[in-house]
Amino acid sequence: MLGAWVRSGTWQFPMIETIHILSLAMLYGCVAVISLRLMGLLMKGWTVNGITREVTPYLNWSLAIILVTGTMLYLSEAIKTLDNIAFWTKIVLLFSAIAFHFTVVRRMTRADQVSRGTGFIVGALSLFLWLGIGCAGRAIAFV
Repeated sequence: MLGAWVRSGTWQFPMIETIHILSLAMLYGCVAVISLRLMGLLMKGWTVNGITREVTPYLNWSLAIILVTGTMLYLSEAIKTLDNIAFWTKIVLLFSAIAFHFTVVRRMTRADQVSRGTGFIVGALSLFLWLGIGCAGRAIAFV
């Protein structure tokens, strides 16, 4: 029913997709700041814990909006995406990135000092997962 409503008008799908993409930009900005700080490449005057505390509300809200709007977009094209390998790649990466962020990254960012090697690996993997979601999402239209 919700999917039919999203599909039915001229403004619903584009408006929801716009909100989805703007929220993605906010999420990616937050992830980039946290990851690059973990890697020791950005904002060296801040502790990892301090910068994470500042951006976490924006990250959490953008993730919540992305999950809601993404579900709405999926429901509007569920049949087309069921056998789309790019869609399932995106979903696997999404659940992996969320689990990784709320376990490994969160544990690393709660410490004031993070070893450079471990921070670099965790930050790079976080960036890889989140950017992989965006690439897979974009590929849905072409696969």
